Amino acid sequence: MAKFSGIEADSGLTHVLSSFPRNSEQLMRLLDSIMCGSGALPRGEREAIAAYVSGLNGVAYCVHFHSLFSEVFCCSPAAAQDRIRPLLDYARALHAGKDDGISQAFDAAMDAGWSEAALYEVVEVCGVFSFINTIVKAAGLTAPGQAPDPRPTAEELENSYSAMAAAVRGN
Repeated sequence: MAKFSGIEADSGLTHVLSSFPRNSEQLMRLLDSIMCGSGALPRGEREAIAAYVSGLNGVAYCVHFHSLFSEVFCCSPAAAQDRIRPLLDYARALHAGKDDGISQAFDAAMDAGWSEAALYEVVEVCGVFSFINTIVKAAGLTAPGQAPDPRPTAEELENSYSAMAAAVRGN
């Protein structure tokens, strides 16, 4: 895979974004707002959706980290996915891009009791992770072989996206 100079497979996303800072801080601030802002879905479920979408996009690096984040903020990714299955089906339909499938998945999620606000948050997560996943693929980043030990806590991850924005800015 073609990679940018100075970016290795075991580099982190912050390194990539710092290497190309023109829009990177704004992207991290948008990611922070989508993933950490108040809304219909708690962060752990948004992280589970991000891991799922990253899997659809074939980006193991993001699947690794967002599965871990989902577990820290919610529960095991499998348990989260069971609860939010209609939302994941909607994400899959958005990924496939077929109008009738999107409409059917939307209706099924609404019938399962999810709000339009929750469905729109799925749209936001899908959109921003399409962007992030493309950056990770282009940089050739690979998933670490194992989860960090010790695992991060919710307090340590609470401002992780805004911290990445500050790191990209150089603070």
